[in-house]
Amino acid sequence: MHRFSLDEATELLPRLTQLIDGLRHLRDEAVVKKGQIDRLWQRLGAGEPVLSTLGAEQRELDELTSRLVGTAKDIESTGCILRDVDLGLVDFPFRARGGGTVFLCWRHGEPAIQFWHGTDEGYAGRKPIERLPLEEA
Repeated sequence: MHRFSLDEATELLPRLTQLIDGLRHLRDEAVVKKGQIDRLWQRLGAGEPVLSTLGAEQRELDELTSRLVGTAKDIESTGCILRDVDLGLVDFPFRARGGGTVFLCWRHGEPAIQFWHGTDEGYAGRKPIERLPLEEA
């Protein structure tokens, strides 16, 4: 597991903002497309000739899904952990005093990394970055 410095994590924020925006957009498109497909299945069940349309819509959903997975992999490849897509909540493993790990915690839309929490805590346990247990120099 890669452990970030505060500077390394901060440098990733613009890229993560774009990736999370893209992930959310693709997710929303996929939800709409799934609804359209569900309605087509109902129409097909009622005897309407929509099989070719259903196939085309399914191919589009498959493409959206593939792009969604690719974007998620791009986020994962940074070494950070996406905790919640809706909140845009991201954790960055960080080496704390004594060699232990804590998470630098950032939420999409925040101007900077302003919080951290222990590995056994979550978003509710966020503490101000000023209290981050830094390694001794």
